Amino acid sequence: MSLVDHEGSVEYPFSKKTVFDALMEAAPMIDGLELDSADEVSGRVVFKAGVSLASWGENIPVQLVEIAPTRTQMKVMSSPKTGIMFGGAMDLGKNRRNIEKIIGAVSDVLAKKPAEVEKLKPAAIVSATDELIKLKSLLDSGALTQEEFDEQKKRVLANEPAVEPTPEPEQPKPAAPPAPIRIESEKKDNTVTYLLIAFFIIVIIGAIAAAA
Repeated sequence: MSLVDHEGSVEYPFSKKTVFDALMEAAPMIDGLELDSADEVSGRVVFKAGVSLASWGENIPVQLVEIAPTRTQMKVMSSPKTGIMFGGAMDLGKNRRNIEKIIGAVSDVLAKKPAEVEKLKPAAIVSATDELIKLKSLLDSGALTQEEFDEQKKRVLANEPAVEPTPEPEQPKPAAPPAPIRIESEKKDNTVTYLLIAFFIIVIIGAIAAAA
């Protein structure tokens, strides 16, 4: 790095892609700088400045570094070529101004964008089987005692949704046995017949007695 190399950095509360897009949008509006190359994957962008009294031109690389899903650091470095004055030992503040131009232009674009909120990824769902395998591995390695393993195993199984038993096919209900047939003998009331017979016997006996 020469005596007149300058570096500036700023952190934005936006994703790396959002900052890269803002940098591309701002590039045509930055006075005195020309976009030389841009690589979204690596997050590296290079600007070039023309010849001036202070230098024969400048290479101005910009590097985007993702700190978090919604936090990005932008580093800007201005490296002049050999200048006319004092062999490049002085840049008359041109390098610093170029860095500030880039940072200011990107900030203006991002200021118009809505704030980004980091989307939380759903927690990985670990099945009871995987959990038990891990616990068994800890047991085998001696990290868990048998008692601790049993306790953790109960905890894992307790959180496992209950498995409903497969319903058995409904068995046809046996036909009700036929009602027993009750045969009742007909009973006739013979009281009158018996009285008549008794009456005739009494009459006959009376008649015999009278004749005697």
